Amino acid sequence: MIADKSINLDTLYKLLFEDEKLELSEECIRKVEESFDFLQSFSSDKIIYGINTGFGPMAQYRIEDQSLIELQYNIIRSHSTGAGKPLPELYVKAAMIARLYTFLQGKSGVHMELVSLLSEFINRGICPFIPEHGSVGASGDLVQLAHIALTLIGEGEVFYQ
Repeated sequence: MIADKSINLDTLYKLLFEDEKLELSEECIRKVEESFDFLQSFSSDKIIYGINTGFGPMAQYRIEDQSLIELQYNIIRSHSTGAGKPLPELYVKAAMIARLYTFLQGKSGVHMELVSLLSEFINRGICPFIPEHGSVGASGDLVQLAHIALTLIGEGEVFYQ
């Protein structure tokens, strides 16, 4: 099934319950790459919250270029908290699909490698461990997304087969 920039209920059902596999469309790949390239060039001489600044009260401080990757890894690690039993795999897969389709719209500025890896997790049935309890911030999903991200950077735990 070709993944495009939007999803419908029929596609979601097939991905969740019929083990359909995703293939990224050329248009989506191009949009993701253009978005990443734009953000990379745009942020080179600007201060952008969370890209090259600290977070929360530290947002007023620009992070040195040599520390930017470490900043991104550390924000994932710091939000990977929580407690309790793991969320059901169906819920986690649905969350990964939702996040993937958000990225496929080409407005997030993420690297294509992230999109490819996330789609591989979905296609191969790799399910990150996400504890059932945990919240950071007002959005209510940062802990859950951080646990997904933690596995995508090679840390954290997953369920597989």
